Amino acid sequence: MTATACPECDRESPLVPAASHDSDLVRDAEARLRRSGYLALHDVSCDGHEGWLRLGGRLPSHYLKQVAQALVAEVEGVSGVINLIRVVAPAGRPPTGRDR
Repeated sequence: MTATACPECDRESPLVPAASHDSDLVRDAEARLRRSGYLALHDVSCDGHEGWLRLGGRLPSHYLKQVAQALVAEVEGVSGVINLIRVVAPAGRPPTGRDR
């Protein structure tokens, strides 16, 4: 599955309150993130609307951003993932690829 724009969702506006089916998706997706073994994924937020999940938060690497997306994409009933997670360098460390 690829992350594409949800035709019904606007990136800038909050999602409409989730229906019970979407709240089940969100609950299942968040549980999957918590069980992943990557502590950083415990802080990823997840919203749902009409089968689409939107991920938010900050992670220290692009790898973890991709892991989070892959984990929630495998949840039964997910139509697509909008991955808005920001990659930020851990405090006290320069961004990747920078010596100073």
